[in-house]
Amino acid sequence: MFDFEKGMPDLDAFAASDVRRWVEFDVAVRKAPWTNQLWYRFRGRESRDLGRRPSREVLAEAACHGNGHMREAAVVRLADSTDPEALPLLLIRCVDWAGPVRDLARTAVLSKLDEPAFRAMLPLIGVLRRRSVDDWMTTLFRRALTPRLLDDALALEDRETRRWVHREAVGLLSRERLLDIALRDPDFVVRAICGDALLDRGECVEELLAAGPPKVRMRALTFLDLDAVVAYLADRASAVRSMAQALVLKAGGDPAAHYRALPVSFGMLAGLGETGTAADAPILERHLADERPRIRRVAVRGLRRVAPESAAVRPLLTDPSPAVVREAVEFLRGKPFDVASLRELLAPGRPIQTRRAAATLLRDQGTWLRLHTDLILLSDPDLSADAHHDLRACQQHMAEVYTKPPARLRAEIEAACDHLEPDLARLIRFTLAC
Repeated sequence: MFDFEKGMPDLDAFAASDVRRWVEFDVAVRKAPWTNQLWYRFRGRESRDLGRRPSREVLAEAACHGNGHMREAAVVRLADSTDPEALPLLLIRCVDWAGPVRDLARTAVLSKLDEPAFRAMLPLIGVLRRRSVDDWMTTLFRRALTPRLLDDALALEDRETRRWVHREAVGLLSRERLLDIALRDPDFVVRAICGDALLDRGECVEELLAAGPPKVRMRALTFLDLDAVVAYLADRASAVRSMAQALVLKAGGDPAAHYRALPVSFGMLAGLGETGTAADAPILERHLADERPRIRRVAVRGLRRVAPESAAVRPLLTDPSPAVVREAVEFLRGKPFDVASLRELLAPGRPIQTRRAAATLLRDQGTWLRLHTDLILLSDPDLSADAHHDLRACQQHMAEVYTKPPARLRAEIEAACDHLEPDLARLIRFTLAC
């Protein structure tokens, strides 16, 4: 934002900067403490009279003023101005909330907006079209967009505007250009826009299936026959697998039967976990010892659905892969645990992902164990931040707890209070005594 405490900033500097900043300029001028001075300065005249030769600063202030008559008067003057701020300020007033101001500004803009000016104002037009006045700004863009301006429009920096431009411009792009964008653009939304445009025409299905974004590949599957769809059941992208599974089911088939016949891969195990039954648990459990963390993780995820009571996942709390440990924690949350075994995993010599997993599962065992876990970890160099954060949340629930901890756990909590801030220690002891 701008610091307008001392008055109007340098207009030439703004004109040389990002044209989108004029939107911020409009809001900032209206909120500036000195803005109403313009009203008082001309209060003896008609509200539309800015004087014979108002300065650039006065015109800019009036164009952004909260009073509609001031803005209208400024638009009339800006229509004849050749100053660099005239066109962006007129464009902003094209989406003004006052109809008379809008109408005047739009007439003025159409007379000024030649191709070079349109090219320079493209980023601002993209921002202004988001204002929910009407679709005039979008219509202006559609009518003015030419093949010579296309590359500039497609290369805009503002992400939302760039996506909008691609939606508007798909009809101007060749098949080859659309395919290149759909396969290589860094923005997956833009890739999907262009990929969908090709699929709407029934074109480039094979190319998009091979390298398009997942949402486009998912839709492209609907163009294939059932035998071709089966080949995508084990795709690495979950969206593509889900569509393939749905198409197989629609044809009366069983996706899980196909997965059981496929060679082992990430997609095969993921799909089996998504569609299989408890009878498939041994297949997934067998791959918990795979040397690839990605395979171990997807096997745990599959067991969460087909065999949520499997005992084979618990040893993975000491897995060397943090991602596998996190997946194991999600599998084990809410299940009863031997507290002593979890506390053993908190030992300082354990890997950080194992210690964090043990703390998470201990907190799940009840409010008093959660409190005790946080208290003993407050001084831990690796886990103290987590403990402080969770302790604040735990305090909010302590007043609603009507159970009492076992005598041993109570003694451990009280002993841990000796090292706390007095107010917190007093609160915990008071809760224990109630």
